[in-house]
Amino acid sequence: MSTLRLSIIDAALSLPIRDDINLLEQCLSANLAVARSCRNGNCGRCDSTLLKGRVQLRNGLHVEGPATIALCISHAQSDVQISQLPLVKSPSHWRCQLQSPAQLRLPAGRQIPPRKGDICAILFENAVELNEVADISGRDIHLLSACTNSPANHSVSLITIDRDHQGLYALWREHQHQRQTLWTHINHATAVIAQAAYQQNTDGAHYHIEHIQKG
Repeated sequence: MSTLRLSIIDAALSLPIRDDINLLEQCLSANLAVARSCRNGNCGRCDSTLLKGRVQLRNGLHVEGPATIALCISHAQSDVQISQLPLVKSPSHWRCQLQSPAQLRLPAGRQIPPRKGDICAILFENAVELNEVADISGRDIHLLSACTNSPANHSVSLITIDRDHQGLYALWREHQHQRQTLWTHINHATAVIAQAAYQQNTDGAHYHIEHIQKG
């Protein structure tokens, strides 16, 4: 294990890093809210520009700057300098119409849709289903798997999440003095995004995040 340095031009920041942990994990450990989803180098959300230095990819290939790299599969082999770090600016959630079990439609208007390959969660009134964006065609979002919780022409929310979203939090729905667990064993960031999306509903329900006690 070597101690190296990562320089991030956008943030005028320099971090000590290790060669045995990928660059994404080390940015997240430094409280940099880097956009990410698949953690396999496929979705493009954590792509950054390697200006200087050398990294080794998960498949063993070596890349030297200048080049575009996915931070989630890149391990530093020298001091590295990157730019265009993709930071999350706001929670990513959309209110959609379920056109069919495997197709959602975004509302009309200018908005940036999710990306192909994004890991996502479909938020139904009383359930949450995990899925993946298979393709985007105009306002239509095609899902990798069919949903099972709601008929077509039903309004749902879609959020993009990190593949590694497990944690010690739960999201509860409270309505007319009845409480229901919607989603459990998720991390706090995922819980906050889901809560924000659910709170767009107009059904009068309240949504609460609670910490799960170990043991």
